[in-house]
Amino acid sequence: MTAEIVFNEPITEWGWKVGVYVALIGIAGGAYLAGYAADVVSYRRGSAGHGAIAKWAYLVGLGGLVIGPPILLSHLATPLRAMLIPLTMTNLGSWMTIGAYMLGGLGIGSTLMFLWLAFGTERPHARAAGRESAVADGGRDVASDGGPARAATGDRTVGGFRGVADRVGLLGAVDSVADVTRPSEKTRLLLGALFGVFAAGVLLYSAMAYGEGSAQRVALWEKTFLVPVQIFSGLGVGLVTALALAAVFDRTPGAVLRTYATAAVGLLGATALALAATVVLLPGQRPAATAGVENLLGTHALAFVGVSVVLGLLVPVALLVAAVLGERRGSLSETAVVSSYVTAAALATVGKVTLAITYLMAAEFAPMPLPV
Repeated sequence: MTAEIVFNEPITEWGWKVGVYVALIGIAGGAYLAGYAADVVSYRRGSAGHGAIAKWAYLVGLGGLVIGPPILLSHLATPLRAMLIPLTMTNLGSWMTIGAYMLGGLGIGSTLMFLWLAFGTERPHARAAGRESAVADGGRDVASDGGPARAATGDRTVGGFRGVADRVGLLGAVDSVADVTRPSEKTRLLLGALFGVFAAGVLLYSAMAYGEGSAQRVALWEKTFLVPVQIFSGLGVGLVTALALAAVFDRTPGAVLRTYATAAVGLLGATALALAATVVLLPGQRPAATAGVENLLGTHALAFVGVSVVLGLLVPVALLVAAVLGERRGSLSETAVVSSYVTAAALATVGKVTLAITYLMAAEFAPMPLPV
């Protein structure tokens, strides 16, 4: 004798907080990987502009982990038990266990890499930042960490997040910790690559966290289509957010930021193509997904098509392309370029969160027979 459990409305079982969590950890993983790539380029070329992208990307990754997991814990009945999963669960075949380890590793990595780049008197890329800024802005006293150029050489007169630490009286202590713990550049980058494995794991986990599992009860969450969506969107939104922060606080858009804006266009465009493939090809590959795709295009069309695709992907792509071309041709002011980057990042982030929630709301669960 069997009984059937039917989850017709998964959003009532999981809640919007799960969607926000999935979106933010995906952005965190993508931002870290984009930042590490910029960090390596900065090291190889001796360019502070790439280093600035790395620093802000590490901060975006850290921010996603600071905000996302607590939101999920607030949704759970036993948050303390969930926090102890890395210590109490040893089933490495479970994505719940794998995800917990990946998040822990990425949290440590994002913290250390940001600390080592943003603080200390000998922080990487900082001295070059002061020189480049002085040349790029015609001698104005601006450095790439949002503070005066002299801050880049260890002076305590600083701005940006270093200024916040200074105001609360912690700058000296944090600088000392960064200088004492920071390894050589080669070792730092090797450690960064190791932490990158955890970031890639978190990015993949952001897809596997939807929890279709071996029973494959939610055809809309077919991993062949969902994983590319999560990877491209996590990388794209993480990168464009770091780009916007660098543009705002460094105040020198320039060629380096145009390069990353172009890369973000490619990643957000790839996300749109992956979503198009999902709605066009998934029902043919897996007929059980037809109902879920119809939900995306019907009941939840405003959220999926309107917010996630149009406002969250196509408009940001248009803004980034306009900013790159406008700045290159000299037809846009610096303020307009920075505003375009910031607006693109804000819309892409809203679109990413909306997409994650919509995937939950549109899902149709297959009944699971349970023996009684």
